[in-house]
Amino acid sequence: MNSTLAVLINVPILFLLYIIIYFTQALSGKRQFYGVSLNSDYFNKKEFKELDKKFKLLLTLGFIIFTISLLICVYIFEAYVSSSILPITGFCIYQFVIFIYIHNKVKTVKQDLSLEISDLELEKTKVILDTDFMNEKNTIVKRYSILFIIPFIITIIVAIYTCTQYNSMPDIIPTHWGFTGEADAFSEKSLGKVLLNVFMSIGVGIIMYVSSVNSLKSRAKLDTNNINESKKAHLSHLNKFAFSFFLVNLGCHLLFINILIAVSSAGNVNPYMIWPATILILVASIYQTYLYYKSPSKSKSALYSVDDNDDNWIFGSIYNNANDPSLFVQKRFGVGWTINIGSGKGKALFILPFILIIFISLVSF
Repeated sequence: MNSTLAVLINVPILFLLYIIIYFTQALSGKRQFYGVSLNSDYFNKKEFKELDKKFKLLLTLGFIIFTISLLICVYIFEAYVSSSILPITGFCIYQFVIFIYIHNKVKTVKQDLSLEISDLELEKTKVILDTDFMNEKNTIVKRYSILFIIPFIITIIVAIYTCTQYNSMPDIIPTHWGFTGEADAFSEKSLGKVLLNVFMSIGVGIIMYVSSVNSLKSRAKLDTNNINESKKAHLSHLNKFAFSFFLVNLGCHLLFINILIAVSSAGNVNPYMIWPATILILVASIYQTYLYYKSPSKSKSALYSVDDNDDNWIFGSIYNNANDPSLFVQKRFGVGWTINIGSGKGKALFILPFILIIFISLVSF
């Protein structure tokens, strides 16, 4: 990699992160403001608007600083690999720190204003238990659970095949592939290097499957003002969400399968599979972001539930409620779902990615 390529790859990634985070609150719905439950009628109140501007100002300053640090890594130290890791990782940590800072400020302002404004909190509506709706929802989840597991099973089969080819692999095997699909980095063959790709594909596949299914199972918040129309809207959205999850899973497993085949044959990856799979993941993710933004559960009139309680959240981003059976709930700040670390399954799923990272790090070195 040269300096021009390092800049062309890393600066757009950093800028994309900046843009996504800059507009995250706008994508977070009408129920939370920087991770704090708040009546959306007051989002534009002066005190809250000033905190929103402050977050965006600090974020912009951070983007400028980390962009400069990236350019220093590339042009002064010629640390091309570090330029792909340190500035981007640092910017992600920085934005989380300023989010916590603004989150705490919002909580303080909300507490102060609540002394004079009685309806700052979300309206605590009654929980609605509709068995017909729940059965229809479960039917959709079960149908797509089967679809999700099909590409995962194929990945497992290819992973097993890769392990059986270990003895026939050459002494030098590829470890990285370029944009054209040609191998551009190699290493001496070892069981650890081969198992790295196998366990990474299966491990990430498990995380994706569990996350996809349990995200679809997450609590649906019906509109108390129009129950029947709300049920139709929720089921329609659930079908679309499920389809977008299937496309993301399919694209990822196509990548895993292609890489495993390249490892087993000690050859190049197939660009006619890699690029369509990458585009599929990107398009499906954008579509899913749009669906999340339009989700009925994020509307102002959605019913109140336990995950709307500020006391059940750590820093407005980590859900911790042992009394809630939900494994996944919708995020308060941003797009997507987050794990309920209050449950045993939630703790295990939360720790699993870190175990994978440690394993990959140990095998790589």
